[in-house]
Amino acid sequence: MNIEEQKARGQEGKPISSLNTLAPCGRGQGEGSKSLHKTLSRICMFAYCSLTNSTLSQRERVNSKAAFTLAEVLITLGIIGVVAAMTLPSLIQKHQERVTVNKVKKFYSVMSQAQLLAIKDHGYLDEWDVPDGTTKESAEKFMSYLKPYLKIARDCGTSAGCLEYSQTTVKYLNGTPRNLNYDTNNKYYKLILNDGTYMWLRTVTGAYCANPESKESCATVWIDVNGKNPPNTIGRDIFNFGINKNNVRPTGNNGDCRLNGAGWSCAEYVLQGNMDYLKK
Repeated sequence: MNIEEQKARGQEGKPISSLNTLAPCGRGQGEGSKSLHKTLSRICMFAYCSLTNSTLSQRERVNSKAAFTLAEVLITLGIIGVVAAMTLPSLIQKHQERVTVNKVKKFYSVMSQAQLLAIKDHGYLDEWDVPDGTTKESAEKFMSYLKPYLKIARDCGTSAGCLEYSQTTVKYLNGTPRNLNYDTNNKYYKLILNDGTYMWLRTVTGAYCANPESKESCATVWIDVNGKNPPNTIGRDIFNFGINKNNVRPTGNNGDCRLNGAGWSCAEYVLQGNMDYLKK
């Protein structure tokens, strides 16, 4: 074996240790490596840019589809405004009705409790030392038994100026005037409770008061849950109760709690939790 053959066999047994062996013909090993690296770098850069551009293009298409035009936004806002204008008054009315119902129920509970405490301390109402009739003196005496058990913000007695209705008159549910100014009439005892409820009372003593089932009872009390604020209408914000010998009762259903009625008997409906009669 000559020297050339030995060299050839020795080279065949050696492993490929570098990319330099991939150098193209006619170039040195160093030049081939640089050329390969440059080619691979260009291929990677092209692939990365293509992928990035493709992703951005997809995002742009998605964003373009998801966006709203100014006209679409304005039309949507217009529809929302129309729906709100149609439903808002109804929602406000329902809310106000719930507030009214809650205030009437609260007063009924407070007055019933006050009467029970007064009965406990002074006996039944027909045993109270109240002058007979519907007068200034009888109203003052009657309230002297109840006032200690009520939370009062302002006590006007039978004097004017408490209800602050000025010269206006209370109206019936059908819109006609009551033609009686409760504030200036001295047979009514007026006061304002701590929660802002206006209250006024007149007595109906004598034989009526001795009968616990009498519809006239011993006294009649009115409340205005809105105070001096409108509508000041019987059946909407003004309600009345009878105070008889041993309990407080709402004015019963005598058929006038309807939009074309007087509204006297609406307290009974309200205590049942509704003001549906306003829609009939």
